[in-house]
Amino acid sequence: MNWDDLKLVDAAARMRSLSGAAKALELSQPQLSRRLKSFEERVGARLFDRTPTGLKPTEAGLRLIPLAAEMRQKADAACRVLPDLSGAALKVVRVAVDEVRARVLTDRFQDLTRMLDGVELEIISSHLHADHQTRGIELQIRNCLPETDTLIARKLGELAYGVYGSETFVNRHPAARTEARYLECNWLGFTPDDLWYPSHVRWMEAHGVSRPHLRTNTMTTLMNMTVSGAGLSLLPVFMADAQPELVALTGPLAELTYAEHIIVHRDVRREPAVRKSIDAIAHIYKDLSPALTGRLSKSTPIAAE
Repeated sequence: MNWDDLKLVDAAARMRSLSGAAKALELSQPQLSRRLKSFEERVGARLFDRTPTGLKPTEAGLRLIPLAAEMRQKADAACRVLPDLSGAALKVVRVAVDEVRARVLTDRFQDLTRMLDGVELEIISSHLHADHQTRGIELQIRNCLPETDTLIARKLGELAYGVYGSETFVNRHPAARTEARYLECNWLGFTPDDLWYPSHVRWMEAHGVSRPHLRTNTMTTLMNMTVSGAGLSLLPVFMADAQPELVALTGPLAELTYAEHIIVHRDVRREPAVRKSIDAIAHIYKDLSPALTGRLSKSTPIAAE
């Protein structure tokens, strides 16, 4: 049923005349009369009797009129709410990231703020996949694609890792500059229960690296331990290259270069603030691409060790 047809019934019932109903709906009287008659024919019942004193609802009309009035009241309520909807739109966007991706965003937070233009961004530290169904998080950045079609992934760029050691460590252990580094040098890594970097564990096992003698559960602490001279480690090139104390021993590794994706729920993506945030973050990743992929690395060739 068309709401426009019910508008005819509602107006005719309220105005009790075809001319009054036509005026209320900004129609000509012949046009309203023709449309009302057509509607009565479609429903198979006469809704109004035309009397000398005006329109009188029939029994069928009396059943339909309250429903038409209720729809008008709801439509009027919607019109009253519409001007306030823009003020109720999402203003704060929460993005779940680990410490590496948080560093990407915070390094360019002034640019993000400028591009977001009033939208507030909250960076939530998380090593777990966010539950987008509960709407506690709007966005998440990670290197794997979502496993459900309710989530959408947009590729942001790539992020590479390489082998690094402090200049002090490398000077004390010449093997660090050779293939012997895997067997003869101390290595740093992650705790066994940290599954956020499983490919790093596999890479180290494939190269014969013994169990890291010093372990942590955050990339930031791993870099700090490497800077201190405790051993060699796999670090994001954009973070490690910014540390003057560190030496790049392999350059960015092809097998440890990952595609970065921003994940969002299909419904949430319609929010203007969310779309603006995705575009701003994508711009930051594009702008930082040379640093993230190691094209500005201290050791530029892509290594496939």
